[in-house]
Amino acid sequence: MKIENAKITWLESGLPYSTEFQDIYYSRDDAIAESQHVFLDANKLRQRWEHDCCIETFHIGELGFGSGLNFLQVMKLWQELDRRPARLHYIAFEKHPLTIEELQRIHQRWPSLANQSTELLEQYMDHSEGCHRIPLANEITLDVYYGDAHEQLNQRMMDACPAIQCWFLDGFSPANNIELWEEPLMHLLARCSDENTTLSSYSVAGKVRSALKNAGFEVSKIEGFGRKRHSLFAAMPVIENGLLETKPKEKRTPSSSDAPWFILPEQRFRGKTAVIIGAGLAGCSTAHSLAKRGWKVTVVDAGPTPASAASGNSQMALRCRLFNAPSPEARFFLHAYLFALRQFTQFRRHGDLAWNPCGVLQLSNAMNKRNPLQLEKLQQLYSKQIVRLLSKAEASSEAGIALCEEAWLFPSGGAMEPSSLCAAYLAHTNISCVFNARVTELNRTDEKWQVDAGQAQAIDADVVVVANSHSATLLSQCTNLPLQSLRGQTSEISANESSNKLKSVVSGGRTVFPANAGRHLLSASYANSTELQALPADTHENIVVAATNFADADILNRDSVVERVSLRCNSPDRMPLVGMAPNLEKMSTTYAELSRNARAKLNSAGEYYAGLYLNVAHGSNGLASCPLSAEFLASLITKENLPLSRDIAASINPTRFLIKDLKKQR
Repeated sequence: MKIENAKITWLESGLPYSTEFQDIYYSRDDAIAESQHVFLDANKLRQRWEHDCCIETFHIGELGFGSGLNFLQVMKLWQELDRRPARLHYIAFEKHPLTIEELQRIHQRWPSLANQSTELLEQYMDHSEGCHRIPLANEITLDVYYGDAHEQLNQRMMDACPAIQCWFLDGFSPANNIELWEEPLMHLLARCSDENTTLSSYSVAGKVRSALKNAGFEVSKIEGFGRKRHSLFAAMPVIENGLLETKPKEKRTPSSSDAPWFILPEQRFRGKTAVIIGAGLAGCSTAHSLAKRGWKVTVVDAGPTPASAASGNSQMALRCRLFNAPSPEARFFLHAYLFALRQFTQFRRHGDLAWNPCGVLQLSNAMNKRNPLQLEKLQQLYSKQIVRLLSKAEASSEAGIALCEEAWLFPSGGAMEPSSLCAAYLAHTNISCVFNARVTELNRTDEKWQVDAGQAQAIDADVVVVANSHSATLLSQCTNLPLQSLRGQTSEISANESSNKLKSVVSGGRTVFPANAGRHLLSASYANSTELQALPADTHENIVVAATNFADADILNRDSVVERVSLRCNSPDRMPLVGMAPNLEKMSTTYAELSRNARAKLNSAGEYYAGLYLNVAHGSNGLASCPLSAEFLASLITKENLPLSRDIAASINPTRFLIKDLKKQR
């Protein structure tokens, strides 16, 4: 999952030069003018945006993000126009990203793009394979994919993602970087396009034009820039019956290799209204992501305030759940963590958020005892910017207090007051809340959901997102979801002169937080119980076990000030359930053959409830996993590019348990 950064040297002219591809990153002449001519002007972006100002989202794709120049240019044009679509989604692919320091140096050459550069660099990440979602101001979203473009595009959920309306081909010269210009990749571009798609490039090489033509594009040479006689323009043709000649957006027939149960039905909504059931981290983050996209959202919760159940602990620790080997699950938690970091940093920069990026130290012997994490494997998978191993002395220095052993440091992690985060999510003007209202029934008529919240007035909505933890199973549509309840008890103790020196979150048998308002939070006991009363035995255990994190077992006070009990919602595989809500009863019949033959080839697409979605079972990882899960759902609902690959989306799809059970004849 670690990515190799670009290998560059700096020419005497100050231009960055790729030693791997033997090419410069941009024009020796006027880089900004060339970018404008070859990409923005060739695709007539200004004219198209002004003409299509009523469409919801305009999608641009780029092969070869490089220095980010084309994106900065697009961003600036977008910000200058009053008449334009509601949202801009820019999707870029880069195999070897430049480091932040290199990008900063390059951007200094373009003072006219300084504002755009500053906004990008605030959230830019230069490590880790996969899709990095970066929400920006002025309704702009940037999805930067690191890794092989063919692999990344091939994992895109094309049936659920919109067409790309404009492509920029700006990789290194085809003579030196043939992989980015080969015909199979051009066919993938065509599959992601429709009759409104255009494409441009600086290269008019014969192999490039031939690859595009064979993929279905109509290709022509247009006036080049500066000393280049020609540049390239291409478009998807429309034949007389209005269908694309090569049918790149033709609906695929479900097959066994597609895992047809994961193929989602197309959704169309009359309006843009949503009800979110649950005002914890999952519900509030989902409400925020939809509200940003112009949806009117009503959050309904059985409690008296936001974050009144499992999300109501006084503090939570943000760290990345680690794995020994690459997998969809490992990639989900990595990118969830990175997205949460970006989001929390932006919230804190522009508002009042109780987020303390103090770092998190996880004691080595306390990590994943069932499947111990291995140093060499972690170092191969994760960048040092994610996690690194510290000696006992180094970890103690980082913590400010002597620890009992070596520890893994998450340098960007920290402590969050979840009530503060929920308040930040719900502050959007498109969100209203109804509290002390338990949703007892959902009914769908006339393409709308009716939400019955007991004594509260019934609410109609185009979309409902169930995000109320284990209480989801009280709804008839969710009765058979395999949700588990785990009891957790936290304790707060008063700080003393010695313990006040703690600077970082320290996680061992219990997690100990730096003092906040004169108290340390100790989190948390685990038990397969639904008992909501605080237990003295758990209080004692929390204090005793927390003290073992430190070299001095007497450093913490032994008297508890506050106890809190809540029920975490988990799933059998410890992955959340996020996506469209499956009709499990119908799917049990549709895929019954799997119980007789686990390898049966089935072609029937999955059965899902129209307009009904789930965001539950985040367990103890919700602070990291909820923000990206919310973005995924909002993108799915609003038909945007999805920030999760097909295999990652399958790993959190609520249908996965039914299919596993059928195959195992349960």
